[in-house]
Amino acid sequence: MSIPYSLVLRQIQPGEPEQGNKTFPAAQYAQNLNLNDMAKHMASHGSKYSKGDIIAVATQLVDCIREQLLLGNRVNMGDLGTFYVSLKAKAAANAEEFTTDLIKDVAVRWSPSQQFKSLKNEATFTYVGSRESQAEARKAEKERLNALATQQPGEESPEEDDEQGGTNLE
Repeated sequence: MSIPYSLVLRQIQPGEPEQGNKTFPAAQYAQNLNLNDMAKHMASHGSKYSKGDIIAVATQLVDCIREQLLLGNRVNMGDLGTFYVSLKAKAAANAEEFTTDLIKDVAVRWSPSQQFKSLKNEATFTYVGSRESQAEARKAEKERLNALATQQPGEESPEEDDEQGGTNLE
């Protein structure tokens, strides 16, 4: 298992362009898995529960976590981590002037368990280039294959193989 990444330039201090840019890694995702995908994956690991059972439990779990958060509780899910809320609000000059109208948002937070905090210790990384460079490479490969597919029998190939058996793209 390896985490794909590309490199991006970002401001050292966001909002302060005079500070300059530095190169940072950015995770690249091959897929965006939904609950159905995860339930199918979990069921494929030899679980005695079906995909439908897993979806039902996960759906109920979401409903119950949400309910407990709205009651003001923290929900510790063991190896999954802890869910809790934080409040975003405008400040009041003093306690007497504070009203709940100043609360602008309730954000759900997740505090990972140690099992999630230690991912770096187990991760390997594979450089895959930016999405833009990947798209350009796919387009060039399709153009190359299309050119080869339309080549007439006996016609010389537009590219010559090098000594290692690979393709010379120069």
